[in-house]
Amino acid sequence: MLETPLYGRFSNEDRMLVFSAPTAYHALIRFCVVGGSLSALYGLLAIGGILEVAAFYPQWWFYTGLAVALAGVLAAYSLVMIRFDIKQGAYRRREGAQAFGATTAGLLSDLDALVLIAEPNSRMTPHGVTYHLVLHWKGNKEPPMVIQQDTRSLPPGQPLNIWAQPLRDRGIKYAQALKVPFYDNAHFASACPVRLISR
Repeated sequence: MLETPLYGRFSNEDRMLVFSAPTAYHALIRFCVVGGSLSALYGLLAIGGILEVAAFYPQWWFYTGLAVALAGVLAAYSLVMIRFDIKQGAYRRREGAQAFGATTAGLLSDLDALVLIAEPNSRMTPHGVTYHLVLHWKGNKEPPMVIQQDTRSLPPGQPLNIWAQPLRDRGIKYAQALKVPFYDNAHFASACPVRLISR
């Protein structure tokens, strides 16, 4: 899959619940933007004769830095995130699948359910299964969203839900905080309802 996995965390004394990419991913984006910009500036100053280049050509520094900085900007625009303000009863969703992403907002009362599903996935690991926590909206107000996932390798002959307990526990905690029903469908195979690319 080409998606960045999301992880949930509570903040502000459990008044906020945020699902976003790991902190290291955000740090990598910042490093690309800042480091690439500095490299491009270094190359630009060397092209202008203000600085001397120690290695490579000035154009190499400029174009490589520019490419790295642009990659960081595109990565930032493509991030998927959802933030729940539990106290206010509202959410804000950022969908990065479009060219520059789209942001929607709504109320927690718009949420329908949080569902745990198990998708057989031997491409990631032998005898693999990927557990998805999928958030659904009432009346299809918004498309379903995978808010967290976990890929494990199944021992031969074991049921699909043998490793589902950690994600199930987190899902129950998230559902209680959001005041939505939680359904555990990890005991049978399901296709993930969210596809960024066709397989």
